[in-house]
Amino acid sequence: MRFPSFIKVSKYRRFGIEPRYYDPIKEEIEERTARIKQEMKAGESTPGYVPGRINFERKTESIPNSSFLQLLIAAVLGTTVIGWLYFGNQVFYALWLVVPVYLYFRLKKKNSRSAQ
Repeated sequence: MRFPSFIKVSKYRRFGIEPRYYDPIKEEIEERTARIKQEMKAGESTPGYVPGRINFERKTESIPNSSFLQLLIAAVLGTTVIGWLYFGNQVFYALWLVVPVYLYFRLKKKNSRSAQ
C-alpha cells in the first residue's frame, strides 16, 4: 500500500530504440551520383574535360626527402661529439666559422633562384 505524498517519484522508464533501416548499397549509389553530378558541374567550367575519364595524374608536389636530412643532421651531431671528445672545445670554434659560411652560400642560392 502506498501513502499519498507531495513528492513526485518518477516511474521506471524502459529504454526504447527505434532501429532505422540502413542500406549500404543505396548509400553508396547516392554518394556516387552526388560526386558525379559535382564533377559534371565542375567539368562545365573546365576546358578539355571529358566525362567519365579517369585522371591518374598526381596532384601532389614532390616533397624533399626527409630521411636524407635526418641522416645529415645525425652525421653532423655525431661528428661534433666525436670531434669534441678528440679535440676539445676547438671543434665548437670551427663550427663558429663553418656554419655562417654554409648559411651564406645557402641563402645566396635561394635568393638567386627567386630573382629568376
